[in-house]
Amino acid sequence: MDGKLTYYMKTITVSATHARNNFFELLGMVETGKQIIVKKDKKEVAIISPRKKKGTDLKGLQKAMDAVRGIWTEKDYQDWKKSPARKSARSVLLRRVGKEWLDGSS
Repeated sequence: MDGKLTYYMKTITVSATHARNNFFELLGMVETGKQIIVKKDKKEVAIISPRKKKGTDLKGLQKAMDAVRGIWTEKDYQDWKKSPARKSARSVLLRRVGKEWLDGSS
């Protein structure tokens, strides 16, 4: 190693000069999943990392679900199901849809 690269598992630290002179080599490393930290004057100034794949962040989703667990209890759900406001809204909707359907079929 020429002293310009430092490897830590999936992270590589390089000088700004080395990054400039070997940019496409570093991009190849990023494609394989490595993260590049660029230092200038011994300070970290940039990070080049692989783009996250599209899709559901399952760990983030699980964390969010754990954070809200207990806010909506089973009793709250049962109370909501029995709510007169819910029943009347449902019956109004069904009456309106039924009337529109009957009006449209004649």
